[in-house]
Amino acid sequence: MSRDPGKLGGALESRSPAWIRWGPTATAAATGVALIAGLASGYLGILDASHALERGEGDVFLRAAHQTYLAAGRPPQTADIEAFLEAHRDEGLRYVALVRADAAQRVVMAAGEPHPHPAWPAPGEAIRIGDRVQLLAPPLPPPPRPPPPPGNAGRMDQRAPEFSPGPPVPPGLLIEFEPALATRLRADGRVGLIIGTAAAAAFVLFALLFARVVRQRETLARRLEQDRRMAALGEMSAVLAHEIRNPLASLKGHAQLLLEAIPADGHERPKIERVVHEALRLENLTTDLLDFVRSGEIARRDVDPAEMLRASAEEVGETRFDIRTDRAPGTWSLDPVRMRQALVNVLRNASQASPEGTRAQAAAEEADGRLLFIVRDHGEGIPPGEEDRIFEPFHTRRARGTGLGLAVARRVVALHGGAITAGCHPDGGAVFRISLPREREPGGG
Repeated sequence: MSRDPGKLGGALESRSPAWIRWGPTATAAATGVALIAGLASGYLGILDASHALERGEGDVFLRAAHQTYLAAGRPPQTADIEAFLEAHRDEGLRYVALVRADAAQRVVMAAGEPHPHPAWPAPGEAIRIGDRVQLLAPPLPPPPRPPPPPGNAGRMDQRAPEFSPGPPVPPGLLIEFEPALATRLRADGRVGLIIGTAAAAAFVLFALLFARVVRQRETLARRLEQDRRMAALGEMSAVLAHEIRNPLASLKGHAQLLLEAIPADGHERPKIERVVHEALRLENLTTDLLDFVRSGEIARRDVDPAEMLRASAEEVGETRFDIRTDRAPGTWSLDPVRMRQALVNVLRNASQASPEGTRAQAAAEEADGRLLFIVRDHGEGIPPGEEDRIFEPFHTRRARGTGLGLAVARRVVALHGGAITAGCHPDGGAVFRISLPREREPGGG
């Protein structure tokens, strides 16, 4: 028989639907990711635009050089290259060279300081080297031939022309420039990406913090509701226990007297034994109820945890346990009466869960500055999702259980500033762990 504490607590297990609790957080996270993706996409577009702008600036320089070359009417000289560089230095031009883009990559003439680079780009290609852009133009066309003298118009003269184009025209024009506009555009895009990403991350962080606050408030509300209902349950239990205790003691006493007066072979004796047995069970229930609603004050003193565990096991039935205390501390500050009561309840639960012929394990040890009591049974284990509910009042899977033993144990452990947890052992059965600080921790219990 299982008593569902939800019938007593109502909203103790009630929670908002998952989509309400996690929906805003998921929406905020998705929005933040979408913002960051949009910013990244925009920045990639800025990079493409900056590359196009760099190429545009280079084409402007090449067009200006071409027009200057054509206007001169002759192949450019070193002085022309230097003059062209000085004329466009404020616009970012840093190096101009006439080159032969053959295997030797020879520079015919140049002006300015080139950026050290192992190879030139292909004709018509622009590459970025450091803070500069390097661009190699296709071969320059030869300058136009001057018109013939007026007296020779229309004469078919097969002799060599009076104008000589000079030395062969170099095949290509190499320029290096600092793309100020493209660099500024890229820097502004980078700043925008950083600011936007930081804003999106802050938005997501705020949403996560808000969701955490909401969950904490929901947890606090459930805890307050549980405390309120537990207080009401405790008050009701105390009244019922006190009201039942006196008439129950009278009933049990008279039943025991009647049982003593009936012969051992009397046919009414089993019925009277049943009355005595049920009276004792009701007495245990009232005792558990009073233990559950006892005052929250505890009286600490130094006790021997190993001795306490052995005494608790002896009270339940020492032959039902394998006790290990070799790693237990010598003393610990505990309320010996209340903590022994908690241990007895946990040990009794393990003894009842273990099949006949098996021995449950119990151990006391110190780890990380805390006292641990570990109890393992060989029963069916704890069903998934029941790890916390088994400590609630009146939650039991046994027909004869009161459902208060583990609830009392958790209350006692909490009063000591500790925690009690339950889970399934990998090899079967359930494992209970009681963890206690040496002194009560702030906010505990």
